[in-house]
Amino acid sequence: MALVTIENILQLEGFQNAKVVAGAAGMHLMVNNAMLMEVPDIFPYVEKNNLLITTLFPVYEDEKAMEELIPRLSELGVSGICIKPFRYIGGIPERMKEQADALSFPVIELPKEANLSGLVTEILEISLKKHMDVLNFRNNVHDRLMGLFLEGREIPELLQSLADICQSEAVLLDASYKVLHRSGEACNPCYTFTGTPERGVLKVHLGEKLLSEEDYILHPIRAGARLFGYLLLLKENGKSDSLQVAAEEASLLIASVYFKNYAVMEKERSFQDSFIRDILQGKVTSPMETINKARYFGWNMEFPQVILVLKIFDGDEKKKKTYYEEVMDEKIIDGVLERELRLTGKKFKYVYLDDSIVIFINTIFLEKREEALKNAAEKLLQMKKTEMRLGIGISEEALSILELPSSYRQAKMTLEIGSLLKENSFTSSYRDYEMFSLLREMKDKVLLEAFVEKKLGRLLLHEKTHSGDLLKTLQVLLEENLNAKNAAKRLFIHYNTMRHRIEKLKELGVELEQGFSLGELVFAYYAYIWQEAEKSRELKEDL
Repeated sequence: MALVTIENILQLEGFQNAKVVAGAAGMHLMVNNAMLMEVPDIFPYVEKNNLLITTLFPVYEDEKAMEELIPRLSELGVSGICIKPFRYIGGIPERMKEQADALSFPVIELPKEANLSGLVTEILEISLKKHMDVLNFRNNVHDRLMGLFLEGREIPELLQSLADICQSEAVLLDASYKVLHRSGEACNPCYTFTGTPERGVLKVHLGEKLLSEEDYILHPIRAGARLFGYLLLLKENGKSDSLQVAAEEASLLIASVYFKNYAVMEKERSFQDSFIRDILQGKVTSPMETINKARYFGWNMEFPQVILVLKIFDGDEKKKKTYYEEVMDEKIIDGVLERELRLTGKKFKYVYLDDSIVIFINTIFLEKREEALKNAAEKLLQMKKTEMRLGIGISEEALSILELPSSYRQAKMTLEIGSLLKENSFTSSYRDYEMFSLLREMKDKVLLEAFVEKKLGRLLLHEKTHSGDLLKTLQVLLEENLNAKNAAKRLFIHYNTMRHRIEKLKELGVELEQGFSLGELVFAYYAYIWQEAEKSRELKEDL
């Protein structure tokens, strides 16, 4: 099945003595239909890929209409024009030929004996045959793939069958252009993709060869507004239109397979999320029953377990939701944990919970556990490019199911503390802030608040109506052991500006002196941070 082009039209019997007099560079243009020009104002009636056939009678006496005819037809996507001169015009005007050559718009001169209605009929017949071929091919693709679908065959088999029908390699990609499946031999050259079509810079390499857009068909696989991925068919032996039809039909069927699997997965995910929420809320009645139930969700719940909580701290809700969905649906977390921690899929589990992703990791065989977890957390922050601010809180080890709620609170608390102390994306471990575990155990919260008020009250009151620079300055000074020069460098301010801020801090009652008073100041500052994190956590729990 081939495209009908201007070049093909000239092979028809009625066009035996026709000749191309201009616009020969457009001979490849596709022709879907033909029509006669019977009125001067033809433009509202022509369609894209039409071939116009005329004697120019409706416009030959109108100089302006003759001047505008070729440019307007080209602009409207008409494939070309066939003109029978001699009766109304002595020959095709040179100006028309110049315009046609400039626009690569074919102008075909018909012989005196040409029957215009007969020519239109010939083109309609070949167009109808092509249309019937397309329908038959589409039905063949549909019937073959639907048969496999109804037999319960999986996507790799559907893909191979499509490749066999089209005699072309078929490749299935996810929404990030990662190759999921491909037909043919596994030893064939690899595909690599850079950029995206949305940005107009998608580059496709097959091995070392850079493919042009003429080398392949790329069709999205969608179900409603949801994009599951793409289907790529490699053009071989000059085929193109048949591949486009096959890609459209196969994409619809693959989308239905995805959607069916997705609906099942969403149902299972809902049960799984409810199951995990009960664990984290301490609603476990039988640890052994819970461990057995976890296996149903593909999770070997062995101990010790560490909990990581990944959260986005800015960006609009739509962007945040898209990020969470893509990270989970594309199994990006799986790739990071399998690569960085050498874990199999049954050794970790993650769920979307309370506007964050909660990750459970079995640490029993991890060497240098703390270092390995921090490194994996850093990689998780980098796993998908985004301008949003991310944070990951890491808990202490839970030695049993009953300790998981406590570990979850640790990870969330550490996350909130990190968000207060750090400006950019960050990882934060509960072990980094052992002081907070002591603060948490304090029974007299009123006494603690009074201590913070005594040491930092005037500063905190000042910051409520100012930029917050002084509180940040205090944090950096404490982290740099009161080294003003280093603190100024970290804050990207002049040393004199730092000296001015230190004087202002002293005016507000902050004692920046080495010795016992410095220890009290450090304790008061981190007590304040802990209080703010607790308030934030309690507020979110109330919501």
